[in-house]
Amino acid sequence: MPLTCQAHVGGDVIELREIISFYHVARLRSVSKAARRLELGQPTVTTHLRKLEDEFGITLFDRIKRPIQLTSEGSIFLELITPIVDSVDTLKNQMDYSERRGSFVVGAYPDLVLHHLPQPIQSFRSQYPDVRLRLIARPYGPLIQLVKSGELDLALCSAPPSDDPSLQFTELFDYSAVLLTPPNHELLGLQPIQLDDAARWPLILAGPESLTRRTVEQALRERGVNYDLVLEMDNTELIKRYVEIGLGVAIASDFTLHPDDHDKLGVARLDHLFPSFKMGICTLKGKFLGKAVSNFIDTLVGDLTGFHQEWSEWNTARGLAASGRSAD
Repeated sequence: MPLTCQAHVGGDVIELREIISFYHVARLRSVSKAARRLELGQPTVTTHLRKLEDEFGITLFDRIKRPIQLTSEGSIFLELITPIVDSVDTLKNQMDYSERRGSFVVGAYPDLVLHHLPQPIQSFRSQYPDVRLRLIARPYGPLIQLVKSGELDLALCSAPPSDDPSLQFTELFDYSAVLLTPPNHELLGLQPIQLDDAARWPLILAGPESLTRRTVEQALRERGVNYDLVLEMDNTELIKRYVEIGLGVAIASDFTLHPDDHDKLGVARLDHLFPSFKMGICTLKGKFLGKAVSNFIDTLVGDLTGFHQEWSEWNTARGLAASGRSAD
């Protein structure tokens, strides 16, 4: 960690790193060894020593002898600055300790909690085992409110409203709305599928606090399309199950799709109907997060940035759409 703290002596400025360089040279009796210990260039350490000598008007080392020896002035100087260096080392150790402890609360969509967060959380806990992380699964609306109230330190969710200056958002990846049907459903033969085509079938949607649900219902209203809502819930795994057994068709987010769904569902893109959405990390602007939260955010950024749902294996939907065939 770079040390650039300064103290004024007379009209001169002494930097803490100069004192630390001297301390290590005095202990190791070698400029080169001290430079390696501090991960600095040897000329830099030599410059630090000369600046100290110039600022105090003293000679710290007898450079003729090998290994170099402290002068009487250097010995006194070492005795005086040793408590300073020891205090800095204690401070660094305590800060490192606090970084590896603490607690915070994370909110995320249930589908992210189920499928996308286990790996980052496992990675984070293996590196910071003493940090207590509490995880809350909620839909979009409650997550935004919990971040604004300060009850959540961060939320993994869609982008907050652009006109809300109190929230800060770090984008991780894009996602899109898709139509989920039973395998070989006749809708999969339409290209492209229109919203009124899907609305001819019973609809299964997420709960009213879901951003995807809000977007879909707004589009239905704007087009004056009537629809029959037969099921609403915020658990996409249950939505997929009821699509599979034929209760209706669903409009959901593509990041909720997983390899186990390939043989159970038909899937069609709805990019022509809905814009893509942003998934990322939402925090309250100005809220002190602490080092543990910052470390967890770094883990999320490393694990989830650029996530992209792979479509190439959805042969049922793609094959039917390409051939124009429909099922009975």
